[in-house]
Amino acid sequence: MKARCFSFTTIFRIVFLALSIMLCITACGPGETPSATDVPTATPSASDSPAPTTGVICPGYAPEVKGKVSLLFHQAWTGIEKRSVENWVANFERSHPKVEVETEITLLSQDTIDAQIASNSIADVFFVKDSDVYKYAVTKDVLMPLDNYISAFEIDTSNVLPQALELGRVDGRTYVIMRDYSHVVLCYNKTLIEYLAIDLEDPVELDKKGEWTWDTFKNYCERLTVKEEGNTTVIGASMRFGDSPLWIPFAEGLGGKWYDSVDKKVSFASDDKVTAGIMEMADAIKSGNMVFNPNGTITSVPVTRDDLVDFNSLDLAAQVVFQDIRISEFEAKGQTYIDNDFEWDIVSFPALPTHKVGTSTSGFAVFNRNNNPDAAAALCLSLYTEEGQLAYHGQEGGSVPNIKNLRDQVFWRMPFEDKNHSEDGIYYDAFISHPEADTYGQVDCVVPKEIAEIITECMANIIPESVNGTMDINTALATMEQQANALWATMKE
Repeated sequence: MKARCFSFTTIFRIVFLALSIMLCITACGPGETPSATDVPTATPSASDSPAPTTGVICPGYAPEVKGKVSLLFHQAWTGIEKRSVENWVANFERSHPKVEVETEITLLSQDTIDAQIASNSIADVFFVKDSDVYKYAVTKDVLMPLDNYISAFEIDTSNVLPQALELGRVDGRTYVIMRDYSHVVLCYNKTLIEYLAIDLEDPVELDKKGEWTWDTFKNYCERLTVKEEGNTTVIGASMRFGDSPLWIPFAEGLGGKWYDSVDKKVSFASDDKVTAGIMEMADAIKSGNMVFNPNGTITSVPVTRDDLVDFNSLDLAAQVVFQDIRISEFEAKGQTYIDNDFEWDIVSFPALPTHKVGTSTSGFAVFNRNNNPDAAAALCLSLYTEEGQLAYHGQEGGSVPNIKNLRDQVFWRMPFEDKNHSEDGIYYDAFISHPEADTYGQVDCVVPKEIAEIITECMANIIPESVNGTMDINTALATMEQQANALWATMKE
């Protein structure tokens, strides 16, 4: 991934940290045990809150993992997610008996989180989505860099999947420790393929041979789409092309580069390869062999301009062969197939000429105004260890581990039978396949949120409106690019 630009603010931080290290080394005399408090810190904005911690510690410093540390997980949508956090914390406390983690697991809005940060009342460690890393690390400057602690705790980052590491970094510095790994895959109805009596090689077998390509997938969708008396009764695929984890791979999948964080610009219309990638999605929908799915459920949507198909009366599982899914949707989707007595499986997202797969994740960061940076850093960084990943994902509600050594283990391959152990099992390897093809899954991972909003609004509507004939793709991309670049040029880092 191309590094983001080093703005004046970033250069200032680097110089400040370099001076901090020099002062720290000077302060630590021979034979003395350096302390995290030896590091110079900025003046706090409030008298009752600690000064921002830089994350800089002296060479040879041995972190003291003890005392109280607070943790906030504010996206607890289900009891299953709660259990994952609780297991992780309990395991950490067993490994660090001198630490007490005060855990809050709840549901809070992003506005509430931002208000807690502004008032310095946020927990020492709190949950952060990949799309918010840049905002909290740079724009708001409220996260403690963890690279020095990675060295102090001897964390083996070579054992962490590269995109998991990348999504937690800004300008090469680590701010968020990702808890899992998730890229887009496809699920498909094997019973429906069998019912149609079409002789097709199993996509999983093609994927294993490196032959599961976008062109092959389009061919499959064409052969699997059924029209009777002008009505589409079975369609090859339902695709959420308006979602960034899907359209970003197409913007990059023909060799295009849609953003430039050095020159602060986007290139949707001015880069012909990016435009071609967007056109590829539109053409797939116009073919009538795929349907544009705006929100994960089938509604009345266009298949071609002159052939509007009403999918309200159709069962999504029964009459759509392929669908894009993420790991968070996997169990519920699989249960839908099972409840309808369908055989099903998952397979990797088909490879574009420049192989790209949208990847998203989330994790935990250390608030840079906390009273116990050593323990807070230790808690976060335990997610980059095998022990921490096993604790977080080793029960119902876990996800795909981000540690390479755990990829082939069975503990996360549930609740369905694994294909590696049963011919009728599910191809869990799809969730860990082709990590070299991973790219960003969220727009605001690489551009400011204000720019991301302009892009996201355009991309959510450009495919269906172009299919309906109410929008010209080239014109829409040029307009969006001009608006985004004009705004970005006025923004300060």
